[in-house]
Amino acid sequence: MKKIKSQVNITKVEVIDFSARVHGNYLFEKISTVFEAGNVILLYGPRGSGKSAFLRSFAKLNEEIYPEISYSGNILFDGKDLQNFKEQELRQLVTYLDTNYLESLDYLTLREIMHLVFGKSFKFSVEEYASTLDEFGVLKALYKFERTPLSSLYVLEKIGLLLFISSLKLSSLLIFDCILDHLDDEHVEKVTNMLKSMAKNGKIVVIATRTLKRFLALADTLNVMNCGRFVYSGRPDKFILEGSS
Repeated sequence: MKKIKSQVNITKVEVIDFSARVHGNYLFEKISTVFEAGNVILLYGPRGSGKSAFLRSFAKLNEEIYPEISYSGNILFDGKDLQNFKEQELRQLVTYLDTNYLESLDYLTLREIMHLVFGKSFKFSVEEYASTLDEFGVLKALYKFERTPLSSLYVLEKIGLLLFISSLKLSSLLIFDCILDHLDDEHVEKVTNMLKSMAKNGKIVVIATRTLKRFLALADTLNVMNCGRFVYSGRPDKFILEGSS
């Protein structure tokens, strides 16, 4: 299967005393953690806890929402500061997906989303990628092949398509910002198995959620966020034991 060439493969992300402010107000502050390849990291917190602002930082997406944002501390990709990466290179290394991205698919065809992500020069056909599309549970939904309107896909199929695109991009860091919260309970296991497989293939997978119990068994590391700070960071099983004691 033809894939997009990746110039860099990240195996470790270090967040060191990292904070973000807008007009003097903190979006999040003093966060320190480590993400490693092969792991699934769960980030849990209520709405407004700072999860999205924190996760958007990895792809420099906050600047599109908060032009006046300022940072302190560091994010290091294999020891290299995030600020030293070119934006195009960073968007290759990091795939960030949220609910807004999921909803935007309804206005596109399959061909259009592929051109949007990879450029119009990228030659894509359903036939060439049929086996992989089938692995991600998407193939049967593409009744018009490249002209299939994505509005016709179910939520599970849309998420499968986004996972397919992520695998094609060869991104090192895959961030799913509350997007999996939209899955029915019966579909969670199918998607989490896909994510486990991607992590085993050397990806760093980060899942943000407001529903902790649904994804707790999937995680290698759990971070709990509230009011812009990490209030827990460690093993999921230890968090359960501490919470029940």
